[in-house]
Amino acid sequence: MRGALWPWGPAAVGLASALAAGGAVAQETPVTGDTSAPVQESRPAETTPAAQEEPSPERTPETAPTTPPTTSAAQADQDEAYVLPEVSVEGETAKYNVTEPSLNRLPRPLLDTPQTITVVPERVMEEQQATTLRDALRNVSGITVTAGEGGRQGDSFSLRGFSAQTDTLRDGVRDLGWFTRDTFNLEGVEVYFGPSSVLFGRGSTGGAINLVTKKARKGSFQDLRLSGGTSPSGRIEADINQEFSDSIQFRVAAAGQLAGVAGRDVVTENRAGIAPSARFQLAPKVALEVDYFYQHEDSIPDYGQPYFNGYPVSVTLDVPRGNFYGVEGSDTERVNAHIGTARLLADLGDTLRLTNTLRYGGVDRFSRPTAPRGLTPVAAPTTIGRQRFETNTDNTYFADQLDVRGSFTTGFIKHNANVGLDISREQRDQSRNNLTVAGGNLPADLFDPDHNPDLSEVAVVPAASNYSRQWNLGAYASDQIQVGKYVEVLGTLRLDNLHSDYETKAANGDVAAFEQENSLFNWRLGLVLHPAENTSVYGMYGTSTNPSAELSTLSNDTVTLDPEKNETFEIGAKSDLITERLSVNAAVFRTNKKNARVPNSIPDGPPVVLEGKQRVQGYAVGVAGSPVRGWNVFANYTFLDASIQEHSNDFLEGQRLVNTPKRSLSLWTTYAILDTLSVGGGATYQDVATVNNPANATVVLNKVPNYWRFDAFASYTIKKVDLQLNVYNLTDKLYYDAYYGGQAVPAEGVSALLSAHVRF
Repeated sequence: MRGALWPWGPAAVGLASALAAGGAVAQETPVTGDTSAPVQESRPAETTPAAQEEPSPERTPETAPTTPPTTSAAQADQDEAYVLPEVSVEGETAKYNVTEPSLNRLPRPLLDTPQTITVVPERVMEEQQATTLRDALRNVSGITVTAGEGGRQGDSFSLRGFSAQTDTLRDGVRDLGWFTRDTFNLEGVEVYFGPSSVLFGRGSTGGAINLVTKKARKGSFQDLRLSGGTSPSGRIEADINQEFSDSIQFRVAAAGQLAGVAGRDVVTENRAGIAPSARFQLAPKVALEVDYFYQHEDSIPDYGQPYFNGYPVSVTLDVPRGNFYGVEGSDTERVNAHIGTARLLADLGDTLRLTNTLRYGGVDRFSRPTAPRGLTPVAAPTTIGRQRFETNTDNTYFADQLDVRGSFTTGFIKHNANVGLDISREQRDQSRNNLTVAGGNLPADLFDPDHNPDLSEVAVVPAASNYSRQWNLGAYASDQIQVGKYVEVLGTLRLDNLHSDYETKAANGDVAAFEQENSLFNWRLGLVLHPAENTSVYGMYGTSTNPSAELSTLSNDTVTLDPEKNETFEIGAKSDLITERLSVNAAVFRTNKKNARVPNSIPDGPPVVLEGKQRVQGYAVGVAGSPVRGWNVFANYTFLDASIQEHSNDFLEGQRLVNTPKRSLSLWTTYAILDTLSVGGGATYQDVATVNNPANATVVLNKVPNYWRFDAFASYTIKKVDLQLNVYNLTDKLYYDAYYGGQAVPAEGVSALLSAHVRF
């Protein structure tokens, strides 16, 4: 235990410095739109009178009927209800602790769901000025970020030791494409740890990430935020909601940003986006929500630095942290993401609700990065090779999700049941050209790289291209039964049929085509006990599957393989305290990958076999909310013991899984000194993480070092204007927040951001 909790050394001093320097997620809107619209304000102080208990948000059925029920029916409906928290412009602010999931596939509150679920609310993201999904997820321990690999860039995460490249969702629907997701259209980010294949289909071994977007609602408000920083950076955000009538509401969120990265030469993060949405009451018990999301990016990608003698070159060779090995004016990443969604909400009578979500989207991406490769001379390198290439990637996808849910009673047992059907089609077309000099990489000085080298000798060499298509049909059924006040039992089943076609064309014109079809069956069983009011103790067992074509690629080595199978055991406890203003949770868990893909040790056998085993076990604790009036805290800690249990290469057995630090911690806290003045800060810790698994004793084990990062926050309100100052990485710590076996990307250095949030 002592070994698992040791990393508190510099924490006290750093957090004290941060303090001295110094949303709740919107739930599904009722069909009738009876709930008044909460206006998400970034107010610095809790304004509920000290002598008055702040009321808990009412919970209203997702599709409340238009005619008032009888008194007894209304009382019964309250038990199933779940809704938008009330937040007024002049009243209370959005809370740190979210108590309801946004997904209608989870019929019960988070307290009663037997799974670790961490929700980063909009308020925390606003206070931190977290402008990307990566920034938002810095608040969640147990998650790491993978650096650009093979032309990929943008959001790529690992949850509890397992890759989650295809496990990002937007309002419950899989969100594809390699790009950096901006937060201008988000009301929260939900992280579902543990197997979630029963909810979302293939993958989600370590968990899944769901983005909760802003939608049109009742009420009218206008918000504008202007920001400027030392990177240098400039950003503008707008959020406007207009209620035209009880039946029609419209909302639009937009943002634009021009920004550098503190401590990194040349790199830029330039984005713009707009997201309009509308809500129409088509009939007394039928509503339609439509929204469109567009994001454009035109940035200079950062592939970071290589490793030498076990660590990045900035650590072992004292290479300046700002060294960028790309080509200014040539390296680029251009992205256009389009997502259109329509959602039909219908009240079918009694407690039966229907939701159908239809989505079509596409991500068009062109990337020309530079990967740092090949240090020379080997013993004492002074030169690095610039591996340059360009990729065109077009993703399109269509999805339709139908969900029906309801509550009913059989005898003394109350059921919270839901069933659903998923249909999706995904397509990706990718081509690549290598940019070489005399058949090799463009050289650069390791310590003083030229950002504008002579490119006259560069040759464009076509490389392989590929084309993939996937169809998935999935069906699930779930029932969480309540046996009296103290016991709940959850059972969920899901069956998917995934068909994949993959075609690759070599540079010489040779074409190889592969086809694979998988039937995936997953299930989850959970037991929830309520020893006290607003408290639960639970146990859960669940499965997940990873087919070979999970990333839409296949080869001769993998096309005939069955899916990898995983199981997770979790025991935990949750409690909502102080009139549900403070939520705490803790869990211990173990995930076993029972048949990992590994190279075959038999020369005349198939090249890859399902004979590996991996295990991740550990525990996580978290707290979110307001322990006392004016003080808010959002914190969590995760300990992971992740290792290769069995492998065809005995040398690998016992090695730690890559990108899985043993300990990670995140803390964000604010305190309202006055009704108009708040200060706060944050701390992030991550343990040493390995990035490769050496196959023999001659291969060097590469790692990224552990680190503490501290941030500071202050906000002052003048009438309808919030002035906010954020200082990031107070100690200017050199650390790496994105990495994989090829390179590690230095995180931003010390920087400051001043913003003004105006409410009209």
